[in-house]
Amino acid sequence: MEIENFLASGRYSAQTKERYAWILLNAADQPLASWQAADLIRYITRPNWGKNGSTSTQSLVLHTLKAYIRWKWGAGHPALSARIKKVDPPPQPVLDIQQARDLLASFDPHSASGARDLALCALALDTGLRASELCRLETAYVDMRQRTLKVIVKGGQWKTAVFSEPTANCILKWEAHKRELKFTAPQVFTSLQHQNKGKKLSREGLKIIVRGWGKRLGVRLTPHALRRSFATLATVLGAPTRVVQVAGRWTKIETVERYTMDIQQKQISPYFPAEHLLK
Repeated sequence: MEIENFLASGRYSAQTKERYAWILLNAADQPLASWQAADLIRYITRPNWGKNGSTSTQSLVLHTLKAYIRWKWGAGHPALSARIKKVDPPPQPVLDIQQARDLLASFDPHSASGARDLALCALALDTGLRASELCRLETAYVDMRQRTLKVIVKGGQWKTAVFSEPTANCILKWEAHKRELKFTAPQVFTSLQHQNKGKKLSREGLKIIVRGWGKRLGVRLTPHALRRSFATLATVLGAPTRVVQVAGRWTKIETVERYTMDIQQKQISPYFPAEHLLK
């Protein structure tokens, strides 16, 4: 009950509540009330919290437990002084131009699943929408004439995204399939699995779908890899970093710069001193 009350005290999204609840339930048998900062650090740095050498999971656990401790015992609790150095994760997969082209060409728009997946992929690459945002996007908030959409993003705010005319055409073809199938769910993208047919597409369902795309392509692919690919492909095609930041709804331009670092470094290729001096 205390965990429920804590989660109810903040403006957390459903996804954030799920993560926080999992962390707090795992720590339910720990003597948090008597912990010092060192105790909290020992707990979050235990084996299996982090993945691939990244401290992102440890940072999330630390943030969650400190928020709970502050809520329950106040700002003077000694464990709240705990700090760790966050290490960025290793480079994550993104699609290059040819891979993205091959992926889009792999969908059959004449079938319901192909039309849905083509619309999903095109919209993800055009907008950089997160998995949860793609799943909750409703038809009522998509303006096909202006090619804009509004969706609740991370943090619970409404944000706008824009998309291209070809993507709009893909969405229209998928909508035609939905009408034939008599789907009435308000969301743009729905499940085609028997038990959930016509219902809102879940985040887990989307992950499985995108993973399948990657297997066909021979790459490791996730919904977030499509978000990163939006940033990198737009940059390759000439979009300024600030434009990519605004279009992708990132609060910090450093996030875009981190995603596109490899691409930016490759721009030095025509200017290698040794290449010119050794000719």
